[in-house]
Amino acid sequence: MLRAGYGGVKAVPKRITLARCYSVSGSDRYALQLHNAQENVNTLLETHDRSSYVLAQYIPEPARNAFLAIRAFNLEVNKINDGGSNYGSVASQASSQLSKSMGISTADMKFKFWSDLMARVFTDDPHSEKDIGEPVAILLRDALRNDLNLDISYFHQFLQTRRHFLKNKTFNTIDDICAYGEGTYSQLNYQTQGLLLSPSISPSVISLLEHSTSLQSRISDIAAHIGQATAISAMILGLNYYATSRNQVTLPVNVMSKFDLSQEAVLRLTQGHIRDENEIKDIREKLKNVIYETATTSNDHMLTAREKLNQSRQEIIEIVKSNKQDKLLSQNSKKWRKWLPDVIFTPFMVSIPTTLYLQKLEKSDFDIFHPKMQQKEWRLAWRSFKDYHQRTI
Repeated sequence: MLRAGYGGVKAVPKRITLARCYSVSGSDRYALQLHNAQENVNTLLETHDRSSYVLAQYIPEPARNAFLAIRAFNLEVNKINDGGSNYGSVASQASSQLSKSMGISTADMKFKFWSDLMARVFTDDPHSEKDIGEPVAILLRDALRNDLNLDISYFHQFLQTRRHFLKNKTFNTIDDICAYGEGTYSQLNYQTQGLLLSPSISPSVISLLEHSTSLQSRISDIAAHIGQATAISAMILGLNYYATSRNQVTLPVNVMSKFDLSQEAVLRLTQGHIRDENEIKDIREKLKNVIYETATTSNDHMLTAREKLNQSRQEIIEIVKSNKQDKLLSQNSKKWRKWLPDVIFTPFMVSIPTTLYLQKLEKSDFDIFHPKMQQKEWRLAWRSFKDYHQRTI
């Protein structure tokens, strides 16, 4: 290569790229992919779902990355809407036009992306070092590579339920919200339970569960109740967001009718279209009654989950005492805090943010516009530490 200089034309050595100087092994490349995926998912959750970020610290280390990926999957899919962050925005209108002309919306394409991605994670060779691109997928594939339990059916059920919610937009009854919770949050809870019951993580607890189908059923029921409680609270928490950005009311229609509150009134209130103070006061009072009745069902599910957790503890004690010949069980059960092993208890800790929210709602007289409801939750770190050691949810 030649370059002109003050002394005439000089020869310049050809530039040698780093790739020609150093060869990067496949294992190093994979390690870099994994590290970057961990960093991306951690940053995503720390910024947008701090509860999951904090609670991940209680998950046994071999399964922690997969747990973070499961929670990040929830976050990413919940971002999907009918186009744009604002109802009536340019993006929303473009999505509507696309739907009319091609019979498919941007939301449909995004759901297909995640469905196809999950299929690749579970069908491709987990030992492949090919970059799959999406951080969530990289972490899940790594879990499969390490023989951890994951089930694609939970992800697909989550996607189908969430897609159905976006298309239908309303809940006629509280039971409809519970069904939504079973199809979304409960599925993630089941996935986490299965993950922690991988043979490499919890052989003694697998042995414990093999002694009792009723215990298996009970811990699954706890995950289901927590999922439904979470969904109800999430719909109350998200009411203002859905009403202002998506023109959607997430409270049960039949409960609103019971208190003579229309969806239109809620939309006008949240979007700031009402100026009459008496009318605002009247609608807010009716809304408080609706939220109280809706939140009560969420709390009922949490009470049932706690009752079943106590029953599980008693059953575990009985199983261990009546199976002393099981050396694996006898030796390891001595390490279980208050008779509840980590791999059974820690998946239930995702209920703590719901409990804290319900408590804050009650203290604010079920008024979602109360100043206290706008404050960030600061008790999670302490509450999770306390509940982990006391084995309470």
